[in-house]
Amino acid sequence: MVTARLYDCEVMHARLAPKGHRFTHSVFALAAEIDGLADLGEGLRLLGPEGSRAPYQLRDGDFLPRRPIFHPGNQREEHFGKASDNLPARVRAFAAAHGCVIPAEARITLVALPRAFGRSYNPASFHLIEWHGELRAAVAEVHNTFGERKAWFLGPECRQPDGGLRLRTPKRFYVSPFSGLETEFEFILRAPDDRLLLKVDHWEGGIRTLISAWTGRRVPLTDGRLAWLTLRMPFLVLKVIALIHLHAGWLWLVKRLPFRRKKDDPASQIDLRDPHPDTPDA
Repeated sequence: MVTARLYDCEVMHARLAPKGHRFTHSVFALAAEIDGLADLGEGLRLLGPEGSRAPYQLRDGDFLPRRPIFHPGNQREEHFGKASDNLPARVRAFAAAHGCVIPAEARITLVALPRAFGRSYNPASFHLIEWHGELRAAVAEVHNTFGERKAWFLGPECRQPDGGLRLRTPKRFYVSPFSGLETEFEFILRAPDDRLLLKVDHWEGGIRTLISAWTGRRVPLTDGRLAWLTLRMPFLVLKVIALIHLHAGWLWLVKRLPFRRKKDDPASQIDLRDPHPDTPDA
């Protein structure tokens, strides 16, 4: 049986500059070992693998799909292994392309929102890679509302004294119309236990401009708890998408933040997959 955990979570976004804006909303997330996702939810009715009738699923193809990555003017193959590789093999291939060979005994845990009633959207998902009892690497995948995605690798050099991982890296990916493409992401990740803590902050010109934190507490993974969370948070995926657009509208119409259009700077949008049709040369 696949080891999986359920977390009752809160997502917090705090924009610090050029104007302050803060909001939180509730979600629930799964942390599941990806070797053998076909057995996910065994014994449950509300959670199941791809192909089941369960309303909540984690599907192999929803994460790190092997498709070409996009550079302005050309496309090239992403380092996600062979076309036939499953998700564990794609994670290992991506790590190997960044110079990190994951031992066979390593445990790879996916932390993500589940596919809900056939709909899937994860603003960010994480593959946390542990061996010798410690978190040693990770793959962070960020999605935007244009259907595009981009992945970053956090290797052993990102390990911190507290046992977590930290990486500050150029974004070069259009996520928000209020953050420049020259923004840096700072990923701060910890292995989930009884608590969940994952952060993706934004830095621009040496200043932290946005704090984004995903925190949660572990709760029993049962049909009863999933039913209760569904009542508390119906339309999980649609809610997340709606809140992104709602707060974007507030920042533009009320707080008058400068608005950057996606098509204004296509040359700075690199290493993305599933480019939007409006992206030049896509």
